[in-house]
Amino acid sequence: MKKVKYSLLLVCNITLVGCFGSDTSSSSSVDRMIDNPTPNEIKVVVDGKELTIPAKSSVNYTFDYGKHTLSYGDQSLNFIAKPSTTDSSGLINPTQSNYYLLTTFYTTSNVSDETYDKLIAKHLNSVPVIINGEQQELELPVKVINDVFIERRKDFWDYSVDEPYPDEVTLRGKGQFQSQKIKLFREDSFIESLKSEGLNEKVNFINQHPTFSEIKKYTIPNIQLDAIACKKGREFVETQLNDWNKFFTSTGKDLASLYKQLTSNETFQKKHAIIKECTSEGDTNQSYQSATRQLEEAFDETKQINFFVTQ
Repeated sequence: MKKVKYSLLLVCNITLVGCFGSDTSSSSSVDRMIDNPTPNEIKVVVDGKELTIPAKSSVNYTFDYGKHTLSYGDQSLNFIAKPSTTDSSGLINPTQSNYYLLTTFYTTSNVSDETYDKLIAKHLNSVPVIINGEQQELELPVKVINDVFIERRKDFWDYSVDEPYPDEVTLRGKGQFQSQKIKLFREDSFIESLKSEGLNEKVNFINQHPTFSEIKKYTIPNIQLDAIACKKGREFVETQLNDWNKFFTSTGKDLASLYKQLTSNETFQKKHAIIKECTSEGDTNQSYQSATRQLEEAFDETKQINFFVTQ
């Protein structure tokens, strides 16, 4: 397999500034763009409602908090729409097309190419492609993603698919000479950016993704309450399991309120305060900590996203 180094460079003067706000208002739903970057019209079914999305277009859709079903072609999946602990955004990718997170640096005019190469080096990845019928690799400062739910808080970007890179940005710190920025590209736009940098060959990026049925599903762990040695710890875990079961069947503001409780600092503090009591009661096997760790591992990575797949 041939490896080709093809690093995108963007060296600009730094004068303008862009920033993002945060919406912390309470809600009972989340709006999300359902994107179709393909050259053909597609039909997507959400909770039994058919949506037609024209080629290279998107539709905005409001999802009430709670459980939903998404179908595309002969595949379906169930998912939960919920609040995020931080302001989040993103898009839904039913075709599981490739999207590209490109990292670049804005630098002051006196920065050399050698310095830029050092900055970008840790962001380079070998991306498999087909060029002129031959499988090769391009070394690019890019991450390829094709998840059904592409979330900005999971795969961070500064500029979304419909936002161009600004010509210039402003550094905030005194004496700084560079600013790292990330943009999310649809494949067509990304290929155009490669061509503008001098790639003349026809390139096809390889798309590898799991089927809907193979996507990781988040479930409530099967915790044996009788195995938790201390009474207070057992009662806390039982309450948590009951609340998570309610969460999976709640909707709207009821779900939002319950999720806020489950992820609150008060719940976190209470959980850790009980560790001392369980230790004093002789929980030498740390059965309480083991149970709470299972809950943490099941759901901690979903805190900053709005959608996750379920059974």
